[in-house]
Amino acid sequence: MQTENKLTGKIIRVNKEGWGFISSKEIAFTRIFFHWTALRQDTVTFPELRPGMWVEFTPLQFEGRGYRAVHIRVIEKPAHQESESEDGIPEADVSILHESGQDSD
Repeated sequence: MQTENKLTGKIIRVNKEGWGFISSKEIAFTRIFFHWTALRQDTVTFPELRPGMWVEFTPLQFEGRGYRAVHIRVIEKPAHQESESEDGIPEADVSILHESGQDSD
């Protein structure tokens, strides 16, 4: 098991059975699992969690099993994320797609 520093990410899925997934740029192309018991006491309750909420968490890596988030706390949208559109693509990249005609409508 490997421990890292606090990271920020976005809730991408919440299941009514008490688990979900977080996406973070610091751990690219990975869904980070979390369980409702990983929520800190000073944050929202599990039923209040929604996809799109920003969180701060500590990732734990388990060999052969991937990442799990612990010490999760809901936060405001980080300042360094302000230039992103709702789908997570930086605004500049969105405009490049539209200008080049590669937008698949």
